Amino acid sequence: MSKTSNTYLEYYIENNCIDDLRCAVEIDGSVDGRHAVVNKVVAPYGTLLHYATKLERIDAVRVLLSEGADPSVLNEEGYSAFDIAQSKEVKYVYFQYLFEMIAQSNAGVPLNVVDNETSKNQAIHWAALHSTVDVVRYLCEYGFSVNAQNASGDTALHLALSRGEPDIVQCLLDFKANVDIKNNAGLNCRRSSSTASEHRDLFSSYNSLDDVDNADQQSRSEHHSSVAAGSSPEAEVVENGVTVASNGLRGSYWTVDESGDVVPDEPHDEQGRRIQYAAWKLLSNLWPEPQLTRDRSDGYACCPLPEENLTNQGTQQLLLNVYFYSSSEVGHGPLVDQWQKLVPLFESCGFQVHLKQTVFNGQFPFEALALVCGVYSGRFRRRESYRLKVDGRRLIELISSDLAGFNAGLRTLAQLLVRTTRVEVRPTWTLPGLCVDDFPSRQVRAVLFDLAGCRVPTVQTLHETASRLVTWLKLNVLIVHFEWRVQDSNLTLPYTSAELFHLQTVCGQMFSDLHLVPSLEVNCEEIGHQRCTAMLSQFSSLFSTSDSVHIGSNLCRWILSKGLSNWQWFFEKFKRIFWSISEHVDLEKVHQLPLHCVLMLDKRLMDTDQKRTAVGLLDHSVCLCLSVGEPGFLADSVDSMTTDGELICSAFNTAQNCVGLVVCDWSGCAIGCSAVAPTLRYLPTAYFLGLAWNGRQGRTPDQLTEATAHAFLGSTELAPLFQAALAVGNVERALSPLSSRAAPVSAFVQILLNADSLDLDNVSFRSFKKARIELQASLAGLENLKRRCDFNNDQTLALLEMEVVLELTILACRIGQSLCMLGTNPLPTYGCQMINVGISNLSPTARTDLANRLLEIKSRFQHVWLCRNLHSTLPEVMKMFNNLLHSLLPSSMRKFIHNE
Repeated sequence: MSKTSNTYLEYYIENNCIDDLRCAVEIDGSVDGRHAVVNKVVAPYGTLLHYATKLERIDAVRVLLSEGADPSVLNEEGYSAFDIAQSKEVKYVYFQYLFEMIAQSNAGVPLNVVDNETSKNQAIHWAALHSTVDVVRYLCEYGFSVNAQNASGDTALHLALSRGEPDIVQCLLDFKANVDIKNNAGLNCRRSSSTASEHRDLFSSYNSLDDVDNADQQSRSEHHSSVAAGSSPEAEVVENGVTVASNGLRGSYWTVDESGDVVPDEPHDEQGRRIQYAAWKLLSNLWPEPQLTRDRSDGYACCPLPEENLTNQGTQQLLLNVYFYSSSEVGHGPLVDQWQKLVPLFESCGFQVHLKQTVFNGQFPFEALALVCGVYSGRFRRRESYRLKVDGRRLIELISSDLAGFNAGLRTLAQLLVRTTRVEVRPTWTLPGLCVDDFPSRQVRAVLFDLAGCRVPTVQTLHETASRLVTWLKLNVLIVHFEWRVQDSNLTLPYTSAELFHLQTVCGQMFSDLHLVPSLEVNCEEIGHQRCTAMLSQFSSLFSTSDSVHIGSNLCRWILSKGLSNWQWFFEKFKRIFWSISEHVDLEKVHQLPLHCVLMLDKRLMDTDQKRTAVGLLDHSVCLCLSVGEPGFLADSVDSMTTDGELICSAFNTAQNCVGLVVCDWSGCAIGCSAVAPTLRYLPTAYFLGLAWNGRQGRTPDQLTEATAHAFLGSTELAPLFQAALAVGNVERALSPLSSRAAPVSAFVQILLNADSLDLDNVSFRSFKKARIELQASLAGLENLKRRCDFNNDQTLALLEMEVVLELTILACRIGQSLCMLGTNPLPTYGCQMINVGISNLSPTARTDLANRLLEIKSRFQHVWLCRNLHSTLPEVMKMFNNLLHSLLPSSMRKFIHNE
């Protein structure tokens, strides 16, 4: 390195030109070249790291360490860069670097190494006593023993309790730290001493990257008074808990409950209890459920939401100022680009967003509600991770591992703000103190829309639905499914090329973390090689911007039978291919596939522990493929969704190569019943996507009606709509075991498709009457909802869809009642036996009454259908209504159906 270049580097360090310093070091593209630059002793003071440490340029030290600077290199006086570090802020950077290197096994030492034989402290002890909760979590995730004891018998939990850091204590407990281990003094973590010598200064209580430069600005007198208070006899020993100093200024008591969790004591005043309940309610209503949430309110409102002047419509507008950490690994520009895509989301929540400048070392010009954000990949182990924290001093802080985690954190924040401003009624809006640590349990969270059946939504409807799935349910893969019918000479899709290109463009521009995946299937297993090649080529050209594709099970089976070498060009074109497997015999041939193929397995291939274990031994990544809506039924019930949810969690826990879940929304015509409205699929879709994110069943489907109403319809007031959907599913299951002992088909579906084939052996007039009463109660609830609420167009359509479903099922109950009344044995000596003698034997008055009611429902259904779906699909959909009407009308009037 020349003297001139050395002078420039020194200049950048002296003047804190961090970006210039990084660029200058990275001029040499090779790793060895950069290491040679930063580790060369260029002056008596030593290396550039020595120089940055001497000048206490914290950001420069971070940059040099990240570029491979070795802190153990000695200068001419025999000192390392760490040896000359004077301030605790600079030493903190080295501590963090050391812990991360040891955790990644880059330091060349075992995980259980101790500092010396006298103290026998491991890295986890030093982190618990000197570092932040993020470093402690980092070490725990990489396998450090949380229960290791030093020479004094103290575990990391002992040291964290003596230090007074509730976040670190909670982190250690999350990783199963044992609270009953006793140290040499005979104290366990349920009864731990707290002396003045064990209290640390303000610096050690902060866990934000940019807090350190503001730490010493606090009053020393306030700090010493808090230490004195902490060492008082009353606070020295606490039964079943520990005294914790919050920022060194006031004490709050935290207890260890039976499960080992640290929980704050309940506030004594009514306002404190109300605020703490608000925090709990906010966190409990988040969906998908975060991995870890903590209430940090401690009975105090932490974050007021300031109001701006009234808008032209007379509504109150809330302010949200957004700042960016200057030390963020992702620069200001990319973060602003992400924010520009999400600004409409926060504006829809009632916030006026102002994107501000970067802030250096935590200097915040807070004039209104502020969000400070940044990306720090080194503080997280998993992709798409984020931490969202609300407190009194920092207001709102969001840090993430990458841009995908950044987007996920912002969407969680949007949920919190919506629940605060729209659901809770208060004179002054405040966000209680809380902390959310979150990451997805699996990397693929997909929904497949079937566009090959009779239900084909318009492009606008498809885009709006996908937008809500991404925004509120953290969807990251959207599969649009098409089918090639071999009787057609060319591949025919329901959308034009321009519409498909627009869909791809809009999805790419609005959602950087959403992957649009086209899907292709054939309607038979015998197709010619030439036709298949032409079809795949045409399909690939229509989705030229997509790097992923999905192949249906019939096409997959045919390609495997003919050999993969014929379609090598197709496998090389896409980076990821979702490969459907529906039969066990197909699973035995997947070893032929390249490893970038992700196997989509039907739930029948993973419904037992033995099958899941076998799937876990495959070399390929797999996704569980689950349908919303049980085949043969109009709606899902709580029990059916819970059973599928258990399967999801079992698959994730058993098959380690299971990378995600694909929720398939097949067209209602797959069962021949077009009455399957999209609204009936919203609740199971929300439930399954939430499990794909969190990986555990923390809530039951009936607890998610409000979350689903907000996610799909933008209002929690529409929760009764999804309660009605659950009622339909529950009533179906109550009737179906009685009406069909062979095929698992709903009694409603049987009546709507062919009432004459309904098995009435064990069905009574009373059972249909009971079902009818329950459905009418749900319909009355929707009528009350319409009277007291105002709805937009999408909400009104969803409400009309559910009303049509309820009216149609009530009509099916009336038909079932009529059939039960008519089918009695004329000879009492043979006993009472139900025989379905058919609709044709109903009285003309009854048939006319039922037909008139069906015509009314048909007209309403047609209106709702055309508002959401393509007009070309209507004739196929109306076949169900026409067939049922044909059976109800007298023969002399049936000709009018075809002339309609």
